[in-house]
Amino acid sequence: MGATKRPDLVAHAALRTVAPQTGRIGMSDVSAMQNRFARLRDLDNYLGGADTLRLYANELMHTQDLLVRCQYSETTGVALVDLVSEQAQQTGWAAFDAGDSATARRLFAFSYRLAIDTGNTDLAANALIHTAYADGTSEAISTAQAAGQLVTESTPPQTLALLESRQAWSQAIAGNARQAGAALDRARHAISERKAEPAPHWSAWINDTELNIMAGRVWTVLREPSKAIPLLERALPHFPNQWARDKALYLLFLADALTDGGNADRAVTLVDEAVTLAAAVTSPRPINHARGAVRRLTELGVSGARPLTDKLRGINPPTRPAW
Repeated sequence: MGATKRPDLVAHAALRTVAPQTGRIGMSDVSAMQNRFARLRDLDNYLGGADTLRLYANELMHTQDLLVRCQYSETTGVALVDLVSEQAQQTGWAAFDAGDSATARRLFAFSYRLAIDTGNTDLAANALIHTAYADGTSEAISTAQAAGQLVTESTPPQTLALLESRQAWSQAIAGNARQAGAALDRARHAISERKAEPAPHWSAWINDTELNIMAGRVWTVLREPSKAIPLLERALPHFPNQWARDKALYLLFLADALTDGGNADRAVTLVDEAVTLAAAVTSPRPINHARGAVRRLTELGVSGARPLTDKLRGINPPTRPAW
C-alpha cells in the first residue's frame, strides 16, 4: 500500500461519495482517533444502544471518509482500516442493543471482511463472536466455532477469554452443557494467564468478575441454578447502578436462576429492582427479558408478580434510531 494508494478493501465500505484527497495523516493522528474512540466506547457502560448508535455511526463514517480523501503510508492505512473495523463492531453492538439485529449483523460482517483483509485475525474473530451472540439461536454455534479457529498463539489472554466466554454462551443457547462448561474453563485459564502488556481496548474489559457474570448466565440458561446463583451473587455487587442496562440484565438472570431454584419470592424482588433500573436506559433488552420473567412468575402463581405486570405496562421500549 503506497503513500497515495487507497486500500482495496475500501470498496467493501460502500461509501456514499468519494471525495478528493485532501491532506496527509500519520500514525499519531490514528493514535489520537483510537484513544478518542476508546473513550466513546466506554459510554456503552452507561447508555443504551438507542443513545449511542448515531454517535458510533458518525465516528465510523468519519474514519471511512479519511480512508478515501487523505494520503497516508501503508502502516497508517492498515491502522485506519483496523479502526474502521473496530468502529463497525461497536456500531453493530449499539444497533443490536437498540433492537436492530439485522443492521448489527451487516455491520459485524463488514467488520469481519475488513479485519480479514488486514490480517487482524483477533478482530475478525471478535466480529464473528459478535455475530453469533446477536444471532441467539443454535445456528450460532458454527459462527462461534469459526471465531475460535482464528485464534493464534499471539492472541492476548484477555481477548481469548472474551472469545471463549462468548463461545460458552452460544453453546448454552443450544443446550450443550458439556461444551459450554469446557469453553468457560478455557476462558478461566486464559484470564489467569494475563500478561503485563495490555490487551486491545475492545477486549481489555474482560476480568474475573465479567467471567463470573457470563458463567452465571450460561448456567442459568442451562437450568443449573446451583451453579448459576453463587457466581451471579458474587459478581453483582461489583456492578454499580449507573451501569443500568447491564445491572438490570444480570439481576434478571439471577432472578431466573432463583425461580428455577425454588426461591421465586426473592426473584420478584430482583425483577422489581431490574425494571426500575431498565426504565432509565434506552435498550429494549432488559425490559423484554423482564417481561418474560414476570410472565413466568405469573404463570407460577407467585405473589407479587401482578404488580410487576402493571409496572412494566407503563414502560415502552425505546424507538430504534435510524442512521
